[in-house]
Amino acid sequence: MNPLEVSAAQNRWSHRPAVEKVFLYGGLLLCAMLLPPRTGAPLVFVVTTAVTLAAARVRLRLFLMALAGPALFIALGSLPIAIGLRGGLHLDSAGVSVAVDTALRSMAASAATIGLAVTTTMTDLLQLARRAGLPGPLCHVIDLTYRMVGILLHSARTAREAAGMRLGLQDARGAITVVGTQTALVFVRALERARSMSEAMSLRAEPGMTAVLTAHRPVHPTRIAVSAVTLIGICVLALWIRRVIDAG
Repeated sequence: MNPLEVSAAQNRWSHRPAVEKVFLYGGLLLCAMLLPPRTGAPLVFVVTTAVTLAAARVRLRLFLMALAGPALFIALGSLPIAIGLRGGLHLDSAGVSVAVDTALRSMAASAATIGLAVTTTMTDLLQLARRAGLPGPLCHVIDLTYRMVGILLHSARTAREAAGMRLGLQDARGAITVVGTQTALVFVRALERARSMSEAMSLRAEPGMTAVLTAHRPVHPTRIAVSAVTLIGICVLALWIRRVIDAG
């Protein structure tokens, strides 16, 4: 199991029904998308971090490591938006404003998505999706893809460790060769593992008919109400701060 799976299975909220967590983190995601980015996104990020670390007791290092990849991608993607080319390379004021708004929204939305990932197992999410009416074959594809990605990450990590033990990463030229070879190896293994997993799961049941075992956990109305009040409070506070800033 990778660290995200371990966290999803062992955090303080792991025994709670997936509906409650999807309601909370899904609502935070919608707030990040719909509220004004300068006032709403920071609130969403702070609340998401607080409930994930303090309430669900997810490890800080794991949460930050999971957020580091999206943060780097967002930073690299926002930079071209802020640069203007007319009259030479320069920072465009309108572009900088759009880049800041985009980065704030993206970071808040990423935090909400990662919060759900580190507190909810894939089996719970698939079971919830099936109950919500998602077609069985689509759930089958999601399950197969998720399992395959986990196997590929483990294979890539094992190959890198083996190359390091053979001192293949000591110099830049050798490291480039090793990385290229490993990429080709992982690609070939991806095709082989995908075919093997598809055949194995097809032997168990028809695509879309496989079931996941999850314990029955009744939804607690109080926790849903607390989440709803939290989301409403974020919306009201973000809009009020925006009105105060505009009025000033």
